[in-house]
Amino acid sequence: MNISNEKIERMTDCTVMKLTDGNAEIKASKVCAVVSECDFEGCDFEQTNLSGNRFASSDMSGCYFEEVNLSGAAFERSSLCGAAFEDVNLRGVAFESCDFSGVEFIDCKLDGMTVNGFNISELIGFYKDNHK
Repeated sequence: MNISNEKIERMTDCTVMKLTDGNAEIKASKVCAVVSECDFEGCDFEQTNLSGNRFASSDMSGCYFEEVNLSGAAFERSSLCGAAFEDVNLRGVAFESCDFSGVEFIDCKLDGMTVNGFNISELIGFYKDNHK
């Protein structure tokens, strides 16, 4: 994780562990922040509360989110290419002008999720019914 050009309004109760490969892991933490123009590429977020946080123009490519509370968070003009979300609370999350190329959602509840006005649950149901 490289936050040398960080614009972080506040961060509390956060444990960041730097791994030997140069990446970082944020685990079992509550992070309260307005973050812009940060490079979180390849970070692991595990058992972390990121609810209500705002990430703008940040690189979160290849990040792994496991058991993370993202409820009410906002991502604006950020890259999440190749990120993976496993058992993540996405209730009320807003993604605006984000790159989701190669993103994977595992065991995430997607009820009520819309993409460009289309209900994802309905689209998945339609696909399953018509592509057996």
